[in-house]
Amino acid sequence: MFTKELSKLNNKTILILGMAREGLSTAEFLLSHLKEINLLVTDTKPLKELDPTWSSLLEHNKNVKKIETNKVQDSAFDFVFKTPGISEIVLKEKYQLDVPPEKLQSNTQLFFDLIESLENQPITIGITGTKGKSTTTSQIFHVLKHAQVDVALGGNIGVPPLRLLENNDQPNERTYVLEMSCHQLAELTTSPQIAIIQDISSDHLDFYPNFETYFEAKTAICKFQLESSIVIYNSDSDTATKMAKLSQGEHLPFSLKDSDQESQEIIKLIKKSPSSLVGVHNLYNTIPAVIVARILDISDDEISKGVASFKSVPHRIELVKTVDEVKFYNDSAASAPEATIAALKAFENKPIILITGGSEKGANFDKLAQIIIDHNVKYLVLFPTTGEKILNSVKKLDSNHPLVNNNKTAHDMSEAVTISKEQAQVGDIVLMSPASASFNMFKNYEDRGNQFRELAQSL
Repeated sequence: MFTKELSKLNNKTILILGMAREGLSTAEFLLSHLKEINLLVTDTKPLKELDPTWSSLLEHNKNVKKIETNKVQDSAFDFVFKTPGISEIVLKEKYQLDVPPEKLQSNTQLFFDLIESLENQPITIGITGTKGKSTTTSQIFHVLKHAQVDVALGGNIGVPPLRLLENNDQPNERTYVLEMSCHQLAELTTSPQIAIIQDISSDHLDFYPNFETYFEAKTAICKFQLESSIVIYNSDSDTATKMAKLSQGEHLPFSLKDSDQESQEIIKLIKKSPSSLVGVHNLYNTIPAVIVARILDISDDEISKGVASFKSVPHRIELVKTVDEVKFYNDSAASAPEATIAALKAFENKPIILITGGSEKGANFDKLAQIIIDHNVKYLVLFPTTGEKILNSVKKLDSNHPLVNNNKTAHDMSEAVTISKEQAQVGDIVLMSPASASFNMFKNYEDRGNQFRELAQSL
């Protein structure tokens, strides 16, 4: 299967930049489908810190060779498979490579190329946005799975797209649901058949020079769509609406503000289907699942059951434990101010102890500071380095606010949980929602959330 489409890679030397999940998936897929291929692989991490599968591949397969990152520019290769997070700037400045577009590939692009080569093409559903895309993606998958659709879940949510084609003799009979980050979309030349666009706000400004460049990186979600395609978008968001205009396909907007009959019917359907999700923002995350399910002719009764049985995505306003009538919530996936704003709004009129802050991504915290002031946050536990910036934004808005004194810096998660427990009273919410990236203190947001969960559960 896929022999014709993969033939252009046979007898070629392929350079794989990045040896994490997508890099490993790409290597294993190519090696399983092509007998005559040479792989050069590289990563900034030493081999002992990578998946042990790499050690086995390098030991037992003479066609796989690991090279040092500073030797990449001296190597001869025919194609480059770039993993997410390696920008064009990194290619040129770190790897000293100027790769023409026809030689640049990715796990996601090859997935779409292979899907397009099938005589009967399956449905591909792609989801993007700055925040909410994981919950939206997971809900779409869950509702379709609950309705017994043959559906696969992957992309930025943890499973590289090529993995979804492994051990599958009939890929054209499956529906593919992909969470798509800016990094996965940046160099794509294909759009999914059904595109879902949530709100786009400033993020990754440590990676992109400005918001416009970040926005442009995401546009592949719909700008290559055909007239037969569909774009579903949050029309309450100016940025989502702007991006959707790039699509040639059918436009299906959704809104919590407009009074059109279809949106109101969908909202009623969701509200009568009780789920574990909290907050108005999760209505935005749920509506696309209803629209997609209806497109696939799933009955409202089945949709309602699917929505009701969906559980919160880990690290997204996840209730971890209730201790002495104090609820501890893990919202570690909130790596931008907008996500923490949504989390705070989910707990209207509840007294909150907010654990927030993290590594710098160039975000502005003034809007978050206003929400902190307006939403009954009684104490701040601050992680370096942005914790201080968040506090300064609060001070700028109100230099006499109680939070100017009711705060403390924590230097690890154990200290943060201890401080929160000491400050909490009956009926309080302890919300760990950092509004920032994790990399100055934790491996990633999952590590950050797992540490919080383990410590809270031990109370």
